[in-house]
Amino acid sequence: MGVPHIKTAIPRQRYQLGSFVASILAEVESDDPVNYHFIMALVEDGKNEPCLYVTAELNPPQQRDQGRYRLRVILGDQSKVMGSADEWGDIEKFALDGLGITAKLYHLTDEQPMRLM
Repeated sequence: MGVPHIKTAIPRQRYQLGSFVASILAEVESDDPVNYHFIMALVEDGKNEPCLYVTAELNPPQQRDQGRYRLRVILGDQSKVMGSADEWGDIEKFALDGLGITAKLYHLTDEQPMRLM
């Protein structure tokens, strides 16, 4: 699965993490085959396009016993499902986990996310 094809979305939160800005989008409309609950798009300072996405996607009904949402990390042309949980339906928990994944991937473990919006 490639990057999300976002038709419309509403920005709900924004964070500065080192030289990156992470925007969390909700009410996402897309023509992708998954239903996005939230999308975190990470953009490096001076760049226009996101370099990383973390998504909370609604699990198909047959997989909801594992959790209502699955967390997916999309980096370039690679994506990996990190697990399923009900908690990723909460924007604060999604943001915390998404920023934690970002910090590990980009070696920003000494940086503290600063909420901008």
